[in-house]
Amino acid sequence: MGGAIRDWEGMWRGGFSRGALHGDALRAELLALEEGLSFCWEGGFRKVNCECDCLGAVTLFQDRSTDRDYLHKHYDVIRRIKCIIASGWVVYVSHIPREMNSVAHTLANWGVRNIDSNIFWRSPPDFILLPLGRDSMS
Repeated sequence: MGGAIRDWEGMWRGGFSRGALHGDALRAELLALEEGLSFCWEGGFRKVNCECDCLGAVTLFQDRSTDRDYLHKHYDVIRRIKCIIASGWVVYVSHIPREMNSVAHTLANWGVRNIDSNIFWRSPPDFILLPLGRDSMS
C-alpha cells in the first residue's frame, strides 16, 4: 500500500509505502487510508481532503448510517479510520479517477515489491518524479 501527502497547493509533504502481507484490494485501500490519515494527524494537518480511487472505500466514510458497519468483513479497519476521522479535525474523503492517482499507485507498487518495507519519504524518491508530474497535470 502507499500514498502521498500534499498541501493545498499540491506540493509534496510526504509519501509512504508499506508491504502488505494479506488481504484483498479493498483492505489494502482502507489500510492506506488509515496510514495516510495517521501521518496527516501526526504532521499537524487539521484540514484534510483524502482522495481515493476506490469507490468502495470512499462510500464507507461518506454520510451514511453506521448501524451495520459491524457486519463488514473489514470492520476492524473501518472502525479505526472512523475513530481517526472523529479526532477533532476536518476530513473529507472523496473519489477521484485512478488516472489522477498514479503517485499513490506507484508508491503502493513499490510496497508490493518490497514486502517487508515500511517507509516514509520526506522528499519524493526518484522513481515517483514522473507520476508526480503526471498527477499534477490532471
